[in-house]
Amino acid sequence: MLRTVGGQEDSDLVETPQDYLDSLDEPARGWVTHLVRYAERRSGIGAELFRSRPMVKVGRTWQDGYVLVTAAKDHGTVHALDFDLVDETRRLLPRAGSGRGSVRARYDDEAAVAVLERLVDRVLERHGVALRAVPPPTGPDGGAVAGP
Repeated sequence: MLRTVGGQEDSDLVETPQDYLDSLDEPARGWVTHLVRYAERRSGIGAELFRSRPMVKVGRTWQDGYVLVTAAKDHGTVHALDFDLVDETRRLLPRAGSGRGSVRARYDDEAAVAVLERLVDRVLERHGVALRAVPPPTGPDGGAVAGP
C-alpha cells in the first residue's frame, strides 16, 4: 500500500520503478521488490513504469506482454496478459485471490513466492526471452539479502 506524503498519495510522486518500491511500507516493499528484481534479473530487461507501477515489458508495447507487480495492504499481485498461465498459477495457490490476468498472494504466504517466480519465468519464456541464471541478491555490503 502506498504511503501518503503531505496529503498526497505517493503514486503522484512516482517517477521511476525505484520510487514506487521506495514508497511502499513493509512487508509490501520486500515482497514487491523481490519479484520485480527477479523478473529483471531473469530477463535482463529493466523495469519501467506503467500506470505508476513497475513493469517488465517483453515486447515493443505493453500489449505484446509484460509482468507487472503491485502492492496492497495485505497482499501483492502479479499481473500478466497470459491469462492461461495466470489461471494455471491460481490453481496451484489455493490461498491466492485473483482477477482477470492477475494472481494475488498474501505477504505471509511464503510458498506462493516460488510459484509466482515460476509464473514470471513462464511468461518470459512464452515471449521468447532467454532466461538468465539468477544469482542470490546482494546488499550494498556484498552480503546476501533475504527474500520476501
